[in-house]
Amino acid sequence: MPDAAPDAGEAPSDPCDPLDPAQCVLPWPSNLYLTPDPTRDSGDVVDFPPGALPVSITGVPIDGRLLRRADGYGVGTPMLAVFPHLDASRLPSEGNIAPSLAEDSPIGLFEVHPDGLVRLPCFAEPDARDHDDARRTLIVRPAVLLRENTRYLIAFRGLVDTDGAAIPPSAAFAALRDGTAADDAKLAPRQAAFEDIFALLETAGFARASLTLAWDFHTASHASMHGRLLHMRDEALATVGPLGPELTVNSVETFTPEQDPDLAVRIIGTAHVPHYMHQSDESFLGYSGYEFNLGEDGLPEQNGWRDAEFVVLVPHSALNGDPVGLIQYGHGLNASWRQADARQHLQTANRQGYIYFAASMIGMSSEDVDGIIGILYDLNRFPWLIDRLHQGMLEWTLIARAMKHRLADLPEIRDRGIVIDGDRLFYEGDSQGGIYGATHMAISPDVMRGMLGVPGQNYSILLQRSVDFDPFFLILDGVYQDRRDQQVLLGMMGVLWDSIDSSGQYRHIVAEPHPGTPAKQVLLGPARGDYQVSPLTVEIAARSDIGIGLMENYDDERTPELIEQTPYPHRGSAAVLWHFGNPWPPPGNHPPVEDELGDPHGRPRREPAYIEMMTTFFETGEIIDTCNGGLCPPPR
Repeated sequence: MPDAAPDAGEAPSDPCDPLDPAQCVLPWPSNLYLTPDPTRDSGDVVDFPPGALPVSITGVPIDGRLLRRADGYGVGTPMLAVFPHLDASRLPSEGNIAPSLAEDSPIGLFEVHPDGLVRLPCFAEPDARDHDDARRTLIVRPAVLLRENTRYLIAFRGLVDTDGAAIPPSAAFAALRDGTAADDAKLAPRQAAFEDIFALLETAGFARASLTLAWDFHTASHASMHGRLLHMRDEALATVGPLGPELTVNSVETFTPEQDPDLAVRIIGTAHVPHYMHQSDESFLGYSGYEFNLGEDGLPEQNGWRDAEFVVLVPHSALNGDPVGLIQYGHGLNASWRQADARQHLQTANRQGYIYFAASMIGMSSEDVDGIIGILYDLNRFPWLIDRLHQGMLEWTLIARAMKHRLADLPEIRDRGIVIDGDRLFYEGDSQGGIYGATHMAISPDVMRGMLGVPGQNYSILLQRSVDFDPFFLILDGVYQDRRDQQVLLGMMGVLWDSIDSSGQYRHIVAEPHPGTPAKQVLLGPARGDYQVSPLTVEIAARSDIGIGLMENYDDERTPELIEQTPYPHRGSAAVLWHFGNPWPPPGNHPPVEDELGDPHGRPRREPAYIEMMTTFFETGEIIDTCNGGLCPPPR
């Protein structure tokens, strides 16, 4: 059964969708805002007309042209609608997902296939940040990762308000549902597309007459989501040659065992890498961000070169002449390569026989913080973050290539008798490094196994569940004050963010590698009750049939639904939950409440059982039980 064409037609003078009068572009995301474009892989382009997207308190509207680089919505997109005074108690929640697949569920999320519909698990959450029942946004999230270049339907039925009364459909949706829109100039052109929606939903048991609201949307194609990053990677690797970019050493510090029991040599240098950015013409308090330097073909074009800073950390054990492996480290939120220089990494390097190296993830590093604040004051600047993250990810890939092939030949390494086994090249990242580590693993041609510490995916979920972003939301609250607008903006950001967010990359690590890229293995280490990165999104990835599971003994209080846990030992990819006694947070799009145990976010990486599991995985590809058949970590 073919997809229906996007229900757009002529751009109306009123850009708003009347299906949900609570906010201009609700329900979100909708095929209403896709315009046919035969040059795009999906056949469409995201096209929000002037006046559709939110306006800041200073009167600056979001320019819909920002989203025209995409040919569909992100694979991590939330689905948004407003149902006044909704009683959400009957809806599937993040802790009770299986009922979303029940025949009588009030919500149905469907993937459209040529031979019919496939139902997907999902959960709903009223916006916990909005305390007005009359206008609160209902957020529906897929409990699996969506697929690229795919059409989806979502339907609601039998909704009731807090008094138990049925919630009626909007006048516009009722007209389409009941076939009375013929005389409505705005709705009549959409009737044919909705007839297809209604017919498909009937086959899934959602009777047309029962519907409160339904619509369809289409996700972006592989080329739209990943084309720019993969183009940069392939072109830059060809430009720098098979050995990777040239390395220059700028400083060397040496330490005796008395001065530092683990670290023998710290080398700071730069890698000479192709630069695909240009500086924005706009500035915020003197800071000008970076955006893609695009060629005539719409792909990033090299704009000179950049010297990307790196650090190499050599332990004392590497000086004995035995071959040592390499671990690339990915830092945390808006930090830098300096986080690699932490005691637990130096101890791992010295005890296990590795050299750590790291570079900053520019785009979300310490040097980008001023730009990120500028973005919050005007989200039209959002490409400052997204585009430069592409450059940051490219630099991680190029520096890994250079460390594999060039590091051993540096005089600072060679003259000390250090022997490097470049085939033992691994990745370890924590927090933001665990999140974007999945993206790095998906695109790197050289790093075959990675440890993703306290990771997640899909910033549209993570931001609202993290204490780290409370200060940023204070700014956002002042600039875009309507909570409904804020949810739309988070969805809008995802259209661009999913091109670099790990939500768009997890599928390509194991199950569906990018062209010219080998499949990898990853071990994920989320922490129960994490204040900063919710394990919920790890469970979503594990539920998605992408070759990444959950290891047995996941938790002693809850069993993630619709996931069959994997027994130890396991040669493959999976997540192991680390439990330090923190409770699971109450469901909803809010951070955990602080408890007496404190944030467990930084604890897994310091556990001996974690380090043993990680290094065994690196060397053998096998995930072993280091927790004595119980919860991780084991008592000690």
